[in-house]
Amino acid sequence: MTIKKPTVRSEKGFTLVYMAVGLTTMLLFAGLATDSGRAYVVKAQLSKAVDGAALGAARMLNSGNPRDEAEKIFQQNFPLGFMGTTSVTDASSPSFFQLQTDTVNGRNIVTVTATAVLPTTFMRLGSYDEVTVTSTGEATRRMVDLSLVLDVSGSIGFNWPAVRDASRTFVNAFSAAHDRVALVTYGNHARVLDQMPPSRGFNKSQMMADIPNNLPGGSTAMVDGLYRGWDEIRTVPAGQQSGLRVVVLFTDGASNSVPGIYDAVAGQQRNLRTADFPKNFPDPDNMTWNAPGIGGLYHSVTGNATPGYNLTPPNWNSTSTHPQMAWLPLQSFHANSRSAGMPTTFPLQTGGLTVNGVSQQARRGLRTQNVATGRYPAQVFNINNASRNLVEIVGNAARNDMGDYRIRIYTIGMGELVRYNLGTIPETSESILMRVANDRDSPDFNAAQLEGKYYFAATAADVGPAFQALQNEIIRLGK
Repeated sequence: MTIKKPTVRSEKGFTLVYMAVGLTTMLLFAGLATDSGRAYVVKAQLSKAVDGAALGAARMLNSGNPRDEAEKIFQQNFPLGFMGTTSVTDASSPSFFQLQTDTVNGRNIVTVTATAVLPTTFMRLGSYDEVTVTSTGEATRRMVDLSLVLDVSGSIGFNWPAVRDASRTFVNAFSAAHDRVALVTYGNHARVLDQMPPSRGFNKSQMMADIPNNLPGGSTAMVDGLYRGWDEIRTVPAGQQSGLRVVVLFTDGASNSVPGIYDAVAGQQRNLRTADFPKNFPDPDNMTWNAPGIGGLYHSVTGNATPGYNLTPPNWNSTSTHPQMAWLPLQSFHANSRSAGMPTTFPLQTGGLTVNGVSQQARRGLRTQNVATGRYPAQVFNINNASRNLVEIVGNAARNDMGDYRIRIYTIGMGELVRYNLGTIPETSESILMRVANDRDSPDFNAAQLEGKYYFAATAADVGPAFQALQNEIIRLGK
């Protein structure tokens, strides 16, 4: 049997066939890699665009047009023709933007969906002319129950218009249809100007108008203000509360008033206050003294001193007291509340809280107790310490309140007065506001409670940005 060897020409023919098949396969794989890479970039950018659009729309749910905001952000992040795409979902189409309101669970859900078509290059060899890419972004905005508590004391002075306008802008950022907002002011006493609505929504225009055009003035009854703001949050019944429950406290100074029942007016709440000490410099508004006065007794509803008593001791460390208000009560007393089960009394000092790591009672304790009655004299020293202790005690009680959801507290301090070292220790109001907020930067941060935050506004011009930063934080938590 004779075997005929293949000719050189036939071997070359097979080689050409193999090469053609191999090159085609290689081109297909190269095309797949190239076109897949382009599709990956398009997918990533499309995802970024719909995510940004959903988040932007969620921020605008309470003011403005969320759909228009979603469309604008999407088009900025995914322009026409991106990476050679020939078509993309029309942002005005119904499929692009959807808003779902879940009133039972207190949420607004924004969904943005878009599709882009990318023509292929090498993959056409395998009869794949285009790749369709789809992406969906979703943002959840929890509804809010919020008490805005504003200091309207006289020390704010000519800065009030900036505070007023920033507060109104802040209120305008919340949903008149879905959020609940209450408004509380405090000077010589606390006033609830707009109660927390029992159902969802609030009268936004009325509340913005109720923020006073002109500064009411008075002292700094911060304890009463924080108490009333907390109480308003609690008026929403269990099972109907929003997932985000917030108290926002604004001030330009330090707590200086003790609410309670005093001997001169038995059975009724009055506020007794003292001024800030010692004298700090430059103190351009002249709000600190070496010989601070004692004043009261301020009515818890009208804010008037009825009856009115005043005493100016020779210095802040004096043991002098006014004969008509010689003793502090055993505990605070709060006559005005609306929520069921709201506590009406608190101790004037406690060992359960710390001030820079030392128990409040040891670090900022009251002095010269009457052993027979258990009461302390109403000296400048004791009034100042009790008013500072109480605002921290009330803040701690609010953060511990067990509703459907825990309460967060945010604080804003304006001006240099909150950074002056004042009081018996001395200490800054800023450090107290950080404890009230349970700010993580406070040395007394409590990890067992919800974290809030303290914001500092150095001047009146910084109040608006501080409120804006706080608004952004609430939106972030609402996601």
